[in-house]
Amino acid sequence: MRTCSAAYEEKTFAVLYSDQASRPNVPVNVLMGLEILKDGNGWTDEEMYNNFCYNVQVRYALGLHSLDEGHFELRTTYNFRRRLVQYMQTAGENLVEACFEQVTDEQMMAYAVKSGVQRVDSKQIASNIRETTRLQLLVEVMQRTYRMLDAADKLGYADLFDNYIKEKSGKYIYRLKGEKHQSHIEAIGELMAQLRPQLADKYKTDAGYAVLERVFNDHFKLVEREVVVKAGAELAADTLQSPDDLEATFRKKRGEGHVGYVVNVTETVDPEQGLQLISKVQTESNSADDAQMLNEALPDLVERTELEMLYTDGTYSSPAVDATCQEQGVTQTQTGIRGSQPDPDTPTLSNFSFQLNQQGEPEQMFCPHGQRVNLPLGRKEGRFIARVAESVCPLCAAQDKREQAVLCLVRYFSIPQLTVALRRQRLATLLASGSNPRAAVEATVRELTCRFGNAKLRVRGCWRVSMTMLASAAMCNARRIWRFKQSQLAAKNIQETTLSSQSRHLSSSILAGTQFWVIILPIWRYFAPVPIFGQHRFA
Repeated sequence: MRTCSAAYEEKTFAVLYSDQASRPNVPVNVLMGLEILKDGNGWTDEEMYNNFCYNVQVRYALGLHSLDEGHFELRTTYNFRRRLVQYMQTAGENLVEACFEQVTDEQMMAYAVKSGVQRVDSKQIASNIRETTRLQLLVEVMQRTYRMLDAADKLGYADLFDNYIKEKSGKYIYRLKGEKHQSHIEAIGELMAQLRPQLADKYKTDAGYAVLERVFNDHFKLVEREVVVKAGAELAADTLQSPDDLEATFRKKRGEGHVGYVVNVTETVDPEQGLQLISKVQTESNSADDAQMLNEALPDLVERTELEMLYTDGTYSSPAVDATCQEQGVTQTQTGIRGSQPDPDTPTLSNFSFQLNQQGEPEQMFCPHGQRVNLPLGRKEGRFIARVAESVCPLCAAQDKREQAVLCLVRYFSIPQLTVALRRQRLATLLASGSNPRAAVEATVRELTCRFGNAKLRVRGCWRVSMTMLASAAMCNARRIWRFKQSQLAAKNIQETTLSSQSRHLSSSILAGTQFWVIILPIWRYFAPVPIFGQHRFA
């Protein structure tokens, strides 16, 4: 961890510094190191600050060797986070991500981590927002709209808001029976439709008005100038889930509903080396598709690493990903494929083998029994016709006439269909090998989120969630490097112990042999038949 915190380049954060003469800044490597320790251990801000003040190990990891140096107030970290988020929102650049990738690239180089093969997985995570009913969300928005108004408008609109500002939104719905919710939702829709044009001129640039506008469009629609409540099935995935987190979305996965974000993790795969590092972490609203995130990550991964092979599950396939993989020279191997499965008893395009050119187009095609298939171009670009010559068919090694008849059918296929066929071939090869190199990345994803109860973070907003996940990933890499170095040290100690034991054994053997001859030699000399004056002693 100490090496990791010392490696941060302060120039990455230079855009946050003030150009005016002011008080000295707390070193960035200390602030970033604390963020990594906090999120990597699941600490609260108070626990982080107490450990910084009184934990010698934490201070040593941050490069502080005395309890009298480096003190600052906790609000300094709040200001640092605020400046980071503000810069991300205005410039669109995540400085924490840039810092993480810079340190990770240096770690890969220092420990000779092979990055040609990598694996990817994603996980649903929740931000620090409460679950609310539809009616409670609408009441909460009405209360915040009222708080947005100035004193004069509050007095003028007091009668309209009177039913919603007397108590908290939770208490408002507590005494309502379920069958009455719909009528209250309709009443709020009518009020929102009335307020929108009246407040637009004065509050159009206010964040509270933007929330009012968004919620109305999410839950209501105008039909012949009448406000109609949208049915539950009409609500989109990006419908506002909480006024405290405008970027959190809803997604249903494997029959379970999730509110919040999705984190996508990429790590190296090298069975021969005991060290695997997380190379990239992405965070998006959970309505984002896995394939979309992979497509965005591929160019950066190819540029920073030596990526050639990528293991994914079935959710990472799309025509855009196929095109990007072809462009970047990356082979994607999936452990599952979306869509219906072909009939195993009927030969398909995946039963044939192909030789491709650099553009990914087929140059030669062979049937399962080795016969070459003619490949004339189709009428449209990117389409091909697979036609077996009549002179070749009688020589086919297929014994099953039905199979031979199916194989010899004229086949029309396109590049996307060929890509799917090649994907099925790679999957079949992987299943036949009995191994699944992608499986271990699921444990990595859990390692990132296990310190947050039920994968629910203490922060809100996409940027803060992203910062938390990146810090957790940096700590995960630091722990892996430490374990790797400990294993190397243990192996070295075992080797030295073995050599020392062998040396001691050899010395003991020599000493034992010497002692044996010290005792035996005088006896042997006494009884040995030594010649005396030409005769033996016992002659």
